Amino acid sequence: MNYKIIKVQMENEFKICPSCGYEDGFHTMLKKEGHVMRWLFICPSCQNIFDIGQTLKENNEIRS
Repeated sequence: MNYKIIKVQMENEFKICPSCGYEDGFHTMLKKEGHVMRWLFICPSCQNIFDIGQTLKENNEIRS
């Protein structure tokens, strides 16, 4: 799937879409890149995808 990811600077909260002004929050998606998962946000109104710089590190250890 081909799409553009827009980088944004996270301040106190990220709830309003900087592209279209939608005010009711975002859907989320994860995109795997090597051993890191990028945590991305999708506007339900305009469908633009945003990166606020948050990632999840892959952990292969099993914890008990």
